[in-house]
Amino acid sequence: MEEQKRFTKQLSALSVLFLIALIAYILSMNTKQVVLVETKTEDKLTKIFVQIPKFQNFKNENIQNELNNGIQEKVKKIVEEVKEIAEEVNKVEELRYPYQAHISTEITYEGRDLISLVIYYYTFTGGAHGNTVFETYTIDVKSGKILTLADLFDGTCDYTKVIKDEIIKEIKSEEQDYYPEAIEYITQEDFSNKAFTISKDGVQIRYQDYEIAPHSTGLPTFTIPWDKFANCLKYTIK
Repeated sequence: MEEQKRFTKQLSALSVLFLIALIAYILSMNTKQVVLVETKTEDKLTKIFVQIPKFQNFKNENIQNELNNGIQEKVKKIVEEVKEIAEEVNKVEELRYPYQAHISTEITYEGRDLISLVIYYYTFTGGAHGNTVFETYTIDVKSGKILTLADLFDGTCDYTKVIKDEIIKEIKSEEQDYYPEAIEYITQEDFSNKAFTISKDGVQIRYQDYEIAPHSTGLPTFTIPWDKFANCLKYTIK
């Protein structure tokens, strides 16, 4: 009898803990400022997968809607183009493989002050391989502003030199993976509006396919640790 009472108490305690955890999860979902939304369709001609961010709970709802609408319109255009090409080609010759649009999102940082993510747009419309391009977003949560790389720093350090030195050092350690002119390209590059994301480990500088390396290298990404920038960051990143 005593054992049954003890078991009942333990079960009751576990139920309470589960309920608390469930409530905490629901509350966190309601306050999250970015979630990922997925859709997918497939038929004889096309295979479509879309995973895009949906921004929510911004103080400035107009900026929030502008961001969401801009991404949705771009995705719609890409998907429609792939479908149109597939239909036109199929009129001439039956497709051997479905044409594809695969759009995915990686959230690299989500904090109290900043959200950072990259959206990959992959399309395949015949040929040896598909094509991938990306867009990056690093957003000041309070203002809703999309930040440039320059916006991260307060001007007391030469962040451009730090970044270029680190990237060039990494390229030199694996020169066979990059174009011979990659270092000169980076040396001359304007980094004030460079594509980037952030993570808790550092700022991630990103290059498009074929920009500084052949397709076989992939999409080069260089992470520069935060401690390389001394104390010139405007934001606290944890």
